[in-house]
Amino acid sequence: MLLLAAAPVMAQLKGSIEYNLWRAQQGDTLTVFAEKAYIRQSASPKATIQDSLTTGQTIIAAKLIETEFTMKGITAPWYQVKYKVDGKQKEGFVWLGLMAFGSYQKDSVQFLYGIDKVTPGEIKEADPKYVILVKALNAKHAVLDKKSVTVDGGSFAISSDAKLLGGMGLDKISTIFRLYFSGESCGIPDNYIYYGWNGARLLELPGKTSMFDAGAVAHTETLLFPKEAGGQAGKIIRLTVDEEFGEDGETVAKSKSIREVYIWNGEKATKQ
Repeated sequence: MLLLAAAPVMAQLKGSIEYNLWRAQQGDTLTVFAEKAYIRQSASPKATIQDSLTTGQTIIAAKLIETEFTMKGITAPWYQVKYKVDGKQKEGFVWLGLMAFGSYQKDSVQFLYGIDKVTPGEIKEADPKYVILVKALNAKHAVLDKKSVTVDGGSFAISSDAKLLGGMGLDKISTIFRLYFSGESCGIPDNYIYYGWNGARLLELPGKTSMFDAGAVAHTETLLFPKEAGGQAGKIIRLTVDEEFGEDGETVAKSKSIREVYIWNGEKATKQ
């Protein structure tokens, strides 16, 4: 596996240029996530377009530009970048909202994930929703499949990362692509979203959530795949433990455990 973007993804904080969704640093390799990304002559959506790149192509981050732009609800800064066209080294400016959060390689398949749009909360004070896309590309950067998932944004998605886990013993699955979104403080859950790749499609798998509110409660979910200790062939097992702490904030006063079993038939996980 080749990890092209290992830095954690920081949540969108409008007006705080250094804390953006991508956390790009000078010298980082960025991967185009949008169907088309315009490289402009200056850091402005009105600037002259000098080149256009497509999904899966890469550029090198050279310098953060302290100018923000908002489109589809996404607020992100611009970056001066270096890239190649027809073998020639060039420089220009790109809006980070067009870049992937991360790029991950498994054999000839490239997995990207990024943000498609941001939608406001149901009430003014509510956190926004992030519509996240996962894309699987072939060696020629053609999209083989893509999936969309909506996650709570704002304080509920301060950081994110992704990882390829291998097949984990699931029939017809060559690798599992796991997304992770974390909140900014105690009492806000960490959410894990899983997709299985069968060579042609991204298949939804059960996910898990964990939450810890210091001195009060803890909610922990663990997924067991067939290959793992305690796992069973043809099944995905989710173990949930809910704990309440006593007045000292340390002693567990109450605990409840739940075991859920999902039957995997090579295409779909069905709760038993």
